[in-house]
Amino acid sequence: MKLTGIWRDAIMVFALALVIRVAAALPQAQPGYMDAYYYTVGAQQLATGRGFTEPFIWNYLDKPSGLPRPSHQYWMPLPSILAAFGMWIGGVNFRAAQAPFILLSALLPVIAYAIAWQTSFPRLGGKPNRRHAWAAALFTIFSGFFVVFWSLPETFAPFAVFGALAIWAAAQGERWALVAGLCVGLAHLTRADGVLLLLPALLLPVLKHRKIASLVPSGLWVMLGYATVMSPWLIHNWLTTGRLLSTAGAQTIFLTNYDDLFSLDKSLNLSTYLTWGVGNILRSKLDALWANLLTLVAVVGMVFLAPFAALGVWLRRRDFIYQSALIYGAALYLVMSLVFTLPGVRGGMFHSGAALLPFACAAALVGLDAIVAWAAARIPAWEAARAQRGFTQVLIIVAVLFSGLIYAPKVLDWNQADAIYDAIGRAIGARLADQPAPVVMVNNAPGYVYHTGQMAISIPNGDVETLIAAAHRFDAQWVVLETNHPAALADLYARPQSEPRLVLVETFNRDGPVYLFKRADAN
Repeated sequence: MKLTGIWRDAIMVFALALVIRVAAALPQAQPGYMDAYYYTVGAQQLATGRGFTEPFIWNYLDKPSGLPRPSHQYWMPLPSILAAFGMWIGGVNFRAAQAPFILLSALLPVIAYAIAWQTSFPRLGGKPNRRHAWAAALFTIFSGFFVVFWSLPETFAPFAVFGALAIWAAAQGERWALVAGLCVGLAHLTRADGVLLLLPALLLPVLKHRKIASLVPSGLWVMLGYATVMSPWLIHNWLTTGRLLSTAGAQTIFLTNYDDLFSLDKSLNLSTYLTWGVGNILRSKLDALWANLLTLVAVVGMVFLAPFAALGVWLRRRDFIYQSALIYGAALYLVMSLVFTLPGVRGGMFHSGAALLPFACAAALVGLDAIVAWAAARIPAWEAARAQRGFTQVLIIVAVLFSGLIYAPKVLDWNQADAIYDAIGRAIGARLADQPAPVVMVNNAPGYVYHTGQMAISIPNGDVETLIAAAHRFDAQWVVLETNHPAALADLYARPQSEPRLVLVETFNRDGPVYLFKRADAN
């Protein structure tokens, strides 16, 4: 196949992926969950000239002093920047925010095509397998649990694209070292754990040449590319907060309960972590190792592709592309299981595992062909090449059905999520008269800001005393208590008129009562 044929295929893959991504994006009416709300509101702030500021507080790890506050001090800024570009072109709306992510995610199947094309045959002799390349691209288009996330203003699309490119470029040798560094920087600007992509970029030359000195020339180019992307954000943080990077995320190493991420004044450090007990700590690590392994199998491997992908990686274990992916994958798995244990299980492995998807899809075809060839040698009625084509087609059909079954209920749920906030915002607005803009304490602070435009802070994990303390500290006059609330507020939710410091103003209904309170001592 000539080079022009490869480019023709690449254009066809991109066009097909773009059509599918647009079709998946159109039914999505809103961000739908907190992470996507977060990045979308951040984009709105940028697109309307408010800069890197946030009109909400969703966690208290970095000891915020008030609103508005510096943005992206826990999560990284690139998704909001990308969504803001869409808004600058198409207006401040959700559809415009989706556009950059639709385009980026349509590139990922092209990357999968290229990886499969490059790795579908042993390095010594052989020819690229076009069936492998097309099937890997289709698996990446119909990618199971990821399908519903690609078009959202979130980390999935940019991290998958820049992460996969960083892994691929790291395997190409010194001439691609600068590109690898640039892509690592873009991945880190998307997610904090993107820094792990430096490992394959820096270590692979050492593995290739078996000399530690090999690290120097390529490593300098990698770090130059990385610094080129990251230094503006580091400088911004230094000028804004006095730190290159926030320490808020690092505190989650010491979480013993995921809900403590939302605690108001709780110390999260090694000392408090050790008081949890060695048994609990070890049990949490073992549970995370298992849960994150299941994520690799079910999400990255889409369940049915996982055994084929594992075999394919083993058969191509000497290929530098798969060595690069294995270095990153192993580092991610261990860090998300043994270091950032609770955040890793609650989504870190899922989000950052997206960069491994095109490699898993490409490797699955190698493993499938090997198994079918082994079976064909033992089953007289089978002709290996025909059986390989047939099983490939079956797996593509399974991928399409699997993706559809996951996509539909998710979108329906997200389109209805937090709809009650519109009514609550109107109810508060009707009672404000000439008072200043309110600060509302609510379960999903970014979601509330998206729906109402009113500033918000998250209900801290704790009891009524903690809630009242936070309300006074951040001048929150209004409190919204939903069915999803901290366990220590169960009594208040069951008896909403039992607390004299909170006046019940109105009751709404969304999968159960939703109570709107006003502080009794508020003006």
